[in-house]
Amino acid sequence: MDYLRSQILNMRFFTLLTYLLVPIALFLGFIDLFMLIMALLANPALLLVVFALACFVIYTFCSLRFLRQGLQQQRALSPSLKDWIKVNAYGTIFICVLFFLNASASFFINDTNLRVTLQEVMDQQSAMTSGQTVPMETLLRMFRGVTTAIWCWSALTLVHVTLQLRYLRSHANLFGQ
Repeated sequence: MDYLRSQILNMRFFTLLTYLLVPIALFLGFIDLFMLIMALLANPALLLVVFALACFVIYTFCSLRFLRQGLQQQRALSPSLKDWIKVNAYGTIFICVLFFLNASASFFINDTNLRVTLQEVMDQQSAMTSGQTVPMETLLRMFRGVTTAIWCWSALTLVHVTLQLRYLRSHANLFGQ
């Protein structure tokens, strides 16, 4: 009985995570399109980040399809969907581990060093703009907020990928041969 209860809770948690990741994937998908344009026009080094974010977006929507059609409706799915999920899950793991480690490291930066770094960036920006600057406290709060959001997103996505790969293994019968 406890095993069944834990399976139901895992399924509900997986469903919640999936629906939580969909708006994030939409947002990052739009950002990814703009980054693709910038990469093609000016900075080819961005193509790696564009590829990694595209993996997350594709993974999320393939996972949503697996959840709705496979797990909830128990319909047969094509084997190519399983391949799409797996391949893009690995790309998603790559980008999420990078973001997670980067955000984790930024939590350990003390405010003094962060202020110096942000001040250097602000000085460079004010040379290119009309001299209007954002107050340092606002910049610090924004940096900490974005870092926390990225850390939470990457942690939840890594949990989702782990659950997704488990469900792919345990529900292999949904994929026709």
